[in-house]
Amino acid sequence: MDHSSAAKPALAGRRRICIGTVTRNRPQMLAQLLESYGRLERPSDTDLVFIIIENSGHATLDRIIEMFRLQAPETSVRYEIEPNLGIASARNLAIECAIDACGELLTFADDDETVEPDWLMHLLSERDKLDLDIVGSPVRPAPIDADASFRERLVWNGLVWHSRACEAKCRRMRDTGSHHRIKLATGSWMGRVEFFRSTGLRFDTQLGLAGGEDWRLWSEARKMGALTGWTPLAVAHETIPSARLTFLYQFKRNKDHCTTEFRSKLEKRPLKTLFRLPGSLAARILSFALYCLAAPFTGGQSLVRATSCLGSITGLIAACLGCKSAHYRRTDGA
Repeated sequence: MDHSSAAKPALAGRRRICIGTVTRNRPQMLAQLLESYGRLERPSDTDLVFIIIENSGHATLDRIIEMFRLQAPETSVRYEIEPNLGIASARNLAIECAIDACGELLTFADDDETVEPDWLMHLLSERDKLDLDIVGSPVRPAPIDADASFRERLVWNGLVWHSRACEAKCRRMRDTGSHHRIKLATGSWMGRVEFFRSTGLRFDTQLGLAGGEDWRLWSEARKMGALTGWTPLAVAHETIPSARLTFLYQFKRNKDHCTTEFRSKLEKRPLKTLFRLPGSLAARILSFALYCLAAPFTGGQSLVRATSCLGSITGLIAACLGCKSAHYRRTDGA
């Protein structure tokens, strides 16, 4: 890590927030995210430090970074390279940079997203109101291209349908005081830097290219006593490339995720996990059947969830057979 650009301690009475972004092979998408960062609203007593981690063996984003520096002249922009391939390694470097920059808070948004201008303000408001160590918020599918095919629109509609259902569930949990039980991904996320500095908690690099490191971090943080929450007001939008708008991609994504999670449980609690396996399979098979039956009444939107259930069933079986996931070996949307 290059410490030559290390920031000085924040001035008294001012807060320093680090805006973290991990990227790999998506320069155009990254440029769109940075453009949305340039429109962020922020409190007058806050300094922003943008931390951009490229997960690559060498720098390829110098031009985009320089353009962003010109767009956000009153902020600090730190650009680092993480040569160890894996999203967990890159996110961990962002945490180290935030500690090195004397940041109070660190946010994450993915490089295939854009954020609303009030995104940071709402994350900050929810964090401060409840004194949270970690807070998350919804990531909604961005509008689809006008020239998208019928199949792409069908998959996109299914993703929107599921996204709305998940967001509604999170709202209900939040409104009933169960916000601490909402699983938080780093697609739209804010964490208190001191918690990670004092506990030493980091993203699990043993997952390699499998993914799921953000949910695992949330789980481990909760075990360490972290206060976590969620707000519906800080909205990010995910750009979904055509390569992901296929039933095959949705199948593989959920297969890989389920393989990773089930292997982890098998390693930690093998007997308990195997005992619960028949019930897990039965529940997924039932869900698959119900989503298929619901398809005529949802305009086909539930077919994406049916495909996901089928992927998770396959993932359970694959994990039992010793298979591993490498979901993030390839990137799309470049």
